[in-house]
Amino acid sequence: MIKIAVSGAAGRIGRTIYKTLIGSSEYEIVFGVDAFGASDLPYPVYKSFADVTLDADVIVDFSSPSALNDILAYALGRKCRVVLATTGYTEEQMNRIRMAAQQIAVFKASNMSLGVNLLASLSKEAAKFLGEAYDVEIVETHHNHKIDAPSGTALTLAEAINSVRDNSLVPKYGRHGTDCRREKNEIGIHAIRGGTVVGKHDVMFLGAGEVIKLSHEAESKEVFARGALRAASFLMDKATGFYDMTSIIGNFYAVTTVSAEKDVALLTLPSIPFADFLALLAEIKKQDVNLDMISQNYNADGTAAVSFTAGQKDFVRIKEFIPAHLAQNIVLGAGKITAEGAGMEHKSGVALEVLSMLRDLGAKIYAITTSETKISCCIDEKSLPAAEAALKKYYGIN
Repeated sequence: MIKIAVSGAAGRIGRTIYKTLIGSSEYEIVFGVDAFGASDLPYPVYKSFADVTLDADVIVDFSSPSALNDILAYALGRKCRVVLATTGYTEEQMNRIRMAAQQIAVFKASNMSLGVNLLASLSKEAAKFLGEAYDVEIVETHHNHKIDAPSGTALTLAEAINSVRDNSLVPKYGRHGTDCRREKNEIGIHAIRGGTVVGKHDVMFLGAGEVIKLSHEAESKEVFARGALRAASFLMDKATGFYDMTSIIGNFYAVTTVSAEKDVALLTLPSIPFADFLALLAEIKKQDVNLDMISQNYNADGTAAVSFTAGQKDFVRIKEFIPAHLAQNIVLGAGKITAEGAGMEHKSGVALEVLSMLRDLGAKIYAITTSETKISCCIDEKSLPAAEAALKKYYGIN
C-alpha cells in the first residue's frame, strides 16, 4: 500500500484524487495539506507541512508554487518522494527542485495526462516534417478559475516544438495593436479562460493553403489524478533523481508492439565498393522490390560491408543481380522479429533486454537494426514463435 499525502487537498483535483481512491487496495491517503483547511475529508488536513507529524511515501502536489518551500522542507527532512503537478514555477524555484532531486526522488510534469504528452511528441514530429514553411500557433483553453496563463502545458508544447527548430522560435503571447503582422520566427501562444473547461490544447501548423491542427481535450479531472498516481507508483523504487512524463512513457511504454515475419532472406555483402552497392540498389528498384533491415559500414580498404533482408519470394527475383562470388552469403528461411514503441526514445537498455531474451531462447541472430523507437532482428525461423511469445509476455502485450 502506497501512503499518499495530498498537497492542495481541498482543491478540485485534490478532491478528485480522494474520490478516485475510494476502495483502492493500492493507495492510501494518510493526510492532506491545504492552506484553507478542509473538515469534510475523511483524513487529517493540515494547513502547513510544518504542522504534520505523520509519514508518507509520496507527496502528490496540486496546490500552487507558493507551497514549494513547505513541501520540499518536509520531503527532504523525511526522505519522502514528491510528485509536482503544479505549474507556474519561477526559474529560481526550478533550480531548487533540481537541487532537491539530488537527495530525494522528484517527479514534475506540467500536465499529468499521457494524452497531452503524446500531443507533445506528435507536435515535435510535425514540426520536424513541416519545417519553417509552416507557422506554429498554440491555443489553450481552461476554466475561469485557473490562475496562471498561458498554461504550463502550452509552454511545454512550445518548448517541445522549439527543440526541433534549433530553439529559433520566439514566444508571442497573444496579439493586440494596429500592426500585428506575424514575424517569421514567432510561435504564438494564446490563453482562453471561461466556464468549466477542464483543459484543451490546440497546436496549429499553418502553411500556404492548408492548416494542420493537433488537439487534446481533457474531459475529466480524473485523468490528471490518475496520471499523478501513476507517477507516484513510478517513484516507489527511486531514491533520488528528477523525472517527468517521458520517464513514465519510457518505463511503461518502451515497447508497445511486437511483430513477427516469416520467409525472410538475408544477404550479406562483406566487401563491395559503395558505388557498386548503389548500382545494385538501382537494379533492385527496377524490380519494384522493397528491401528491409539495411545496414552498412566501411572496411579498412574503403569498401563497404552491407547487409539487407527481403521477402524470400522477392529475393528470387533479385538474385540474378547479386555478384556470383557473394552467393554463399545468403541466408534463406529466416524470420524477422520487431519490437517497437515510442517510449524507447526515453528508456535505455531496450536492445539489451530484447537481445538477452533471444539469447536465452537459443535463437540464432543473423542481423540487427535499430532506431530511436524500433529494434528488428533477423533470426532463424524456428525460433520465431517462441521469440514473439516471450517478448509480448515481457512487455505486457496481448
